[in-house]
Parts: sequence; C-alpha cells; structure tokens
Amino acid sequence: MFYLIMTLAAGVCAGFAGRRIKAFSHIGKAVSVTVFVMLFFLGMEIGADRQLLENISELGFRALVLALAGVAGSVLLSMVLYRALFRKETENM
Repeated sequence: MFYLIMTLAAGVCAGFAGRRIKAFSHIGKAVSVTVFVMLFFLGMEIGADRQLLENISELGFRALVLALAGVAGSVLLSMVLYRALFRKETENM
C-alpha cells in the first residue's frame, strides 16, 4: 500500500512540474483509454466467473442498499452541518 501511495505522489509531483509541457496535454486521453480498457477486462473477468453470476441478484441488492445508505447518510450529515454552521448568520439578518 505504501508503494501505491508513493507512486501516486510521484505522479502528482511529475504532473505539477510538467504541467506547462505541451506533450503532457494528451495524458488525460491516454488515462481515459486505459481506464476503459481496464473496465472491459474487469467485465470479462466477471462474465467468466460462474459463481459470481449465480449470486448477482444478491450482490446487486446489497450494493443498492449500501449506495442508498451512503447517500442518506451524506444528506443527513450535510443538513446537520449546514444548520450548525450557517444558522447564526440567517438569524442575525
């Protein structure tokens, strides 16, 4: 894990140092293509896994519940923080 973080940090530093180099302007497209290729191969791996496909409905339901819980928690915490931080400003007006 340490190596992954250090590799990411090195990439951030290289990108920051080379942001004005014309050749670096095309890196975003290369990254997008790489991500699409990786997603394609991930889909191939999922499609080839018989046990995963047999349990896809249960996994999908769990993913839906986790996503809804994450959104609900984010909305609730946002409301609490908004009221705590900005309530005094609206009362003084």
